[in-house]
Amino acid sequence: MRFGKVCPIKLFSYSLLAIIVAVYTYFTVMTYAFVNAYIGDEVWYPTAAYNILKIIFHVTPPMYFPYSNEQGIQTYVNTCHPPLAKYFMATTIMMFGYQPFAWRIWSWVLGDLTLVVAFFLGKYLLGNQGTKAYLGGIVSTLLVALDPNFWLLHGVAMLEVYVSFFGILSLYFLLKKRLLLAAISLGLAMASKEPAYLLVIPFLYYVGEIKRSPVDRSIYGLGVPILTFATASIPIIAYYGGIIKWLKGTFLDRASWDITNGHISLADVSQISTPWGWFLNIHPFWMGFHFYATTNPFIMILWPILTVLVILAKEKNLIFTSMWAWTEWLGFLMVYFLGNHTLFSFYVTDFSPVMDVFVAVSVIYLVDRFVIRQDKTKVEENLVSGGGTETSKKKVEKL
Repeated sequence: MRFGKVCPIKLFSYSLLAIIVAVYTYFTVMTYAFVNAYIGDEVWYPTAAYNILKIIFHVTPPMYFPYSNEQGIQTYVNTCHPPLAKYFMATTIMMFGYQPFAWRIWSWVLGDLTLVVAFFLGKYLLGNQGTKAYLGGIVSTLLVALDPNFWLLHGVAMLEVYVSFFGILSLYFLLKKRLLLAAISLGLAMASKEPAYLLVIPFLYYVGEIKRSPVDRSIYGLGVPILTFATASIPIIAYYGGIIKWLKGTFLDRASWDITNGHISLADVSQISTPWGWFLNIHPFWMGFHFYATTNPFIMILWPILTVLVILAKEKNLIFTSMWAWTEWLGFLMVYFLGNHTLFSFYVTDFSPVMDVFVAVSVIYLVDRFVIRQDKTKVEENLVSGGGTETSKKKVEKL
């Protein structure tokens, strides 16, 4: 395609996206690259990544930074969570040695990629072409970039950014009806952390809207995600010495761990939050230094309000996008009522990019449908009735 034929709004939007990602990357590196210490739950995951290399793969990269002080940390491989994120961390630890910069790199990369996926998801939800679609893409990217919870969690070596990236990627491919890629992405999200497990429910529902064959639904909705998850788990299965021992040592223990207290002392009230408390930024989790996993109450309160409005407007893709995020939130609510009262505000990152895109797109959609279009209709009716002026005609053309 010749440069002269490139759509100006498309060129402008892609250029702006590139600038946003570049600025985001710069501030990410400047904020997190020089914190030469463990931040929050980094005391667990990078050490587990290093131990997976050492114990399972028999590779021992140089250690330029000491182990954390947690009990039993030198043999800890974090089987209470799925392994994928630790594999990612392990690759950069192999390249650069065990040090904070190395174990955070993939979080930064996935944070940037989440901004890109948010752009294309927002654009697609608003028709994929035209000014409105590109505006939706840019605003979606900006909301994710300005999300305080995602900003912190994408900067450190924890599991949430992996869940959020592969989750939003799966949603994008699913809405585009790229079922194989969507199913693989879902499996990767599930292989990152447990909150993604429940995404199988909306995934199966949407696949059922596309594929009438029960076999196709089973393959894409269950088979491919489970196979992807199982493939990522092969080294851990070998570590346990077989599938049965692996199931007991991971899934069963994981289930009991997730629904019980003990993730932190119940006395640490300021660190513990509730799923409904996230809407008002109550008890943001402190990760050390000046880092707090805060939420954005304005966006979070808009989320349920806009969900009701798009349901009334019967906009299916927007409804489904919102339900995708609500599924994970409801999962945390379920865990709370099953007995785990030690939940943390940084869990919001698991679903916040999808929530941010939904809020951005819904506002644009509703304004366009119920304000701009109705204004245009009134002007057109005025013209038809014979009361139109040259100014009215120009207004219609602009609308």
